[in-house]
Amino acid sequence: MKSYMTARERNELRGVYLNNMKVGADGETPVIKEIPGSIVEESERKLIGLTVVSYDGSQENILERILDSSPEEYDFVVAEANKIGKGNFPLAK
Repeated sequence: MKSYMTARERNELRGVYLNNMKVGADGETPVIKEIPGSIVEESERKLIGLTVVSYDGSQENILERILDSSPEEYDFVVAEANKIGKGNFPLAK
């Protein structure tokens, strides 16, 4: 797995949510009106694609092989990828 995501990659991941949201307004306050449930799966697939560089020693068909693994293995990969996505890096001064 990568040790970090670039800002560009992070923005690609955010785009999964932003491109699928329907936003309205409650007065002057923006309100999220609708988010499709499929967005969770789509964002996890994007996250895996952005952070996992090889799986079980191979760079081929990473996502498909992870999807064909056990649910526990998939959940582990997503959890580790989420750590990378969050960054946990100190802010630049």
